[in-house]
Amino acid sequence: MKADRRHELKENDLALAIESARQYLHAHGRQLGMIVLVVLVVVAAVALGIRARGAAAEDIWRRRSELNFETLDAGKKSLQTLASLTRDASDTEFVLSALLEQGQQALRLAQKVPVPPDRDLNDEARRAFEELLTRFPNNPLALGVGLCGLATVEENAFLLDDDLIHKTRADNHLKGVIENRKLNGTPFQRMAVDRRRTLDVTFTKVTAEPPPPPDPTETTNTDPVDGP
Repeated sequence: MKADRRHELKENDLALAIESARQYLHAHGRQLGMIVLVVLVVVAAVALGIRARGAAAEDIWRRRSELNFETLDAGKKSLQTLASLTRDASDTEFVLSALLEQGQQALRLAQKVPVPPDRDLNDEARRAFEELLTRFPNNPLALGVGLCGLATVEENAFLLDDDLIHKTRADNHLKGVIENRKLNGTPFQRMAVDRRRTLDVTFTKVTAEPPPPPDPTETTNTDPVDGP
């Protein structure tokens, strides 16, 4: 086939394709327009959603930075706010960091009452550490802080009720640190080993001894005072 003939056929094919496309757009232009509109709406919605999530993430971190744990009363209110922020958060990094702080701050504040530890704050620390382990079971930081924190919670609970079941639970938490391969070589394991060595001392019941009876050999001067 001659070159000019092939060129002519190609031009005819192109013209036919263009005409077919024109006829298709004429017949289906409205549907295509709707499809394009839907796609644009979806893209815009996704963009707005990403922007909104970014703004929400910034706001939740900002609100957390404004919390105050200096005093007992302020700390209790801040713990409530932090728990609320954690429940509403979708940012896993924020949730991890917030649960770590909840547990640690609750334990610290539990020692600020006149007769420590505070039962409610100790229970709040327990909930935070348990949620930390549930939501981040493969995170070494969450495992180390959560298990060591729960061992401290059991120590506090023992001071409140003298029940030696807390010793068994604390021992299990510390063994969980020592035997977890994800924590090999971390300070958490060395800390857990040291704490297990002192469990018997930590969980010793302390009873107040009654004052000793008066010494019968001691006498007081009961002689009458001489008159003038």
